[in-house]
Amino acid sequence: MARTVLLACASATLASAFAPTKTGLRSFGLGRASRAGGARGLAKMQSDEFVVGVLGDLHIDPRKMEDYESGRAHWLPIVEDAKKKCGDSNVAMVSLGDLGESKNCEHNPSNDQELFAGTTLCHEMAADFLGSFGAPYEVVGGNHDLEGIDEFKTDAENLEAYLKAHNKPAAYFSREIAEKTLLVGMGSTIFRDAKYTSHEVTIDDAQLAWFEQLVID
Repeated sequence: MARTVLLACASATLASAFAPTKTGLRSFGLGRASRAGGARGLAKMQSDEFVVGVLGDLHIDPRKMEDYESGRAHWLPIVEDAKKKCGDSNVAMVSLGDLGESKNCEHNPSNDQELFAGTTLCHEMAADFLGSFGAPYEVVGGNHDLEGIDEFKTDAENLEAYLKAHNKPAAYFSREIAEKTLLVGMGSTIFRDAKYTSHEVTIDDAQLAWFEQLVID
């Protein structure tokens, strides 16, 4: 049985899906409805279609949350309309990582040098924000999301806090968002122990093995 697979990548512009047709592959953008005229385009949607809102590089700064609330307000009508047109299960949000600002944001009175990105507070605030769109969300961990170097000694500790805050079982995910259509993502799991530079996105072997098996299945 053929399936469409949408692959979300950290801090990248790859956001396409391919579905089999009689003549080969047909390409969809993740913002398919917006190409048809934004919220107005959703009126033409069928029940087997889907909407995925893609949010990249939020770099949340707790001192500037009004900016994020303003941005969210633009999304909410689209999300609500999409849920009416194609059902709750066919609508999702996905963040492409770099959830927090990689600088001190006056967030920790006891340490005026601590970076905000990668901290427990960062991920809890990001989870609250991403969970406020009225649709389930997924996260692709970016190169700053394990940057809580003052709070955590190891990547494993930082990753555990990241997953707990977002209530996710693993750094990778596969969500069925329409018939024969999967939203798939993998996230970076190494920062301190990066082989070359901590500012690379590193997908570990276990995730790659999982993805290869997913494609086979």
